[in-house]
Amino acid sequence: MGFFFVEPDIYRKYRAQVVEMSQSVQINIHEHLPADKRQPGFSDAQIAEKLGLDERTIVEIRCVAERDQYGVDEFEKALEFKDRSCRGYAEQGLAFSTKKYLKRKR
Repeated sequence: MGFFFVEPDIYRKYRAQVVEMSQSVQINIHEHLPADKRQPGFSDAQIAEKLGLDERTIVEIRCVAERDQYGVDEFEKALEFKDRSCRGYAEQGLAFSTKKYLKRKR
């Protein structure tokens, strides 16, 4: 697989929209918001369709924008959380995302 390049002006033009529409930002039913305030995260294909771009361009914009927006520490925290949750599930067969379990395992 080779490199895929998005022109800087295309990236700048669509970056904010792509991130806002992606699953990086979700405002949905879990926040108990009224239906008109909910905003699901869209797939790359859905974003491409809505913005009139091809999916590969959306993927590139989203990936670069997420790396720009979130520091490495955010990705490391997410990996640590997932690792603890998976280990907890493997050990006891339950989902472990509670503060009590996370504090105990540190």
